[in-house]
Amino acid sequence: MPPTRRTTRAWLYAGVAGLLAVITWIDYATGYELELFVFYFIPVGLAAWYGSRVAGLVLAAASAACWYLADRLSHHPYSNSLFIYWETFMRLVAYVTTALTLSSIRERIQERESLLHVVSHDLRAPLDAVVGQARLLLRRGADAWTSARVDAILRAASRMDSMIGDLLDAARLESGRLRLELEEVELGPYLGELLPRMGAALDVERVDVALPASERIVVRADPGRLERVLLNLLSNALKYSPEGRVRLEVASRGEWVSICVVDRGPGIRPEDLPHLFQRFYRGRGSPSADGIGLGLYGSRLLVEAHGGRIGVESAPGAETRFRVELPAVSAGRATQEPPGRPAP
Repeated sequence: MPPTRRTTRAWLYAGVAGLLAVITWIDYATGYELELFVFYFIPVGLAAWYGSRVAGLVLAAASAACWYLADRLSHHPYSNSLFIYWETFMRLVAYVTTALTLSSIRERIQERESLLHVVSHDLRAPLDAVVGQARLLLRRGADAWTSARVDAILRAASRMDSMIGDLLDAARLESGRLRLELEEVELGPYLGELLPRMGAALDVERVDVALPASERIVVRADPGRLERVLLNLLSNALKYSPEGRVRLEVASRGEWVSICVVDRGPGIRPEDLPHLFQRFYRGRGSPSADGIGLGLYGSRLLVEAHGGRIGVESAPGAETRFRVELPAVSAGRATQEPPGRPAP
């Protein structure tokens, strides 16, 4: 039977109490030859971070008391008899501040994890119901007008699902909870299957794919996360070039594979370029209020998690080129570690 949270915390508190006892004994045994008060932060921090605010405060008070007793019993000399009380008070303040700070940070992280649960379940459940009902309408043989409305509903639902995915991926990456399921992905067949599937959300008829005809290009990637990166880049390119075509270029660059999304939209202002991949950033020239400013930020985090990098080249009135570089997989290298970062 797996241990309950209460049992786990009981073992944690027992271990922390034992650690505090060991530090106190060493402090007493060494007398005033070693200043060990900084080590009392360890049990305080463990109790506050992995336990609770109350546990952290209790350990803070216990650590200050243990330090005081260790110095008293070891006959630590003081120039003034009151100095030990002042020093004990100041260290108690330091321990309490540490406990409150760590427990507060931990609470914020737990709140974000709760938000992730709400977003992933409570928001996606009704969204799935909307999509299911819309598809049911299509299967019943709706007329042209109804089919167009259903298509609009599905596209809007797909955009919302993409925004939810961006939010989840960004939060999981920042907290270190995202695990990539890496495998060898051959980009030719992968894109051939992916683009038609994106048709519910994107106008893929305007996407031209350029792949080397005589070369098998394989990357080591998480197919689902790579799909999210490409979805973000293609949706941005199509949105900013509503009347033009978008190119998806794939090329091999030695030990790296370059995937570029190119559009002939209005371009990006120079002052926006350094900030495009920042969280919640939206350029001043954005033509609409769609999105929450996490698409490119999440794409950057996902690409970097793969050991690659992402960049952009653009100027007002010129083509915009988003470039993703991922480690290539060639014959004999399938199980090797990715190479170092590519040169700019």
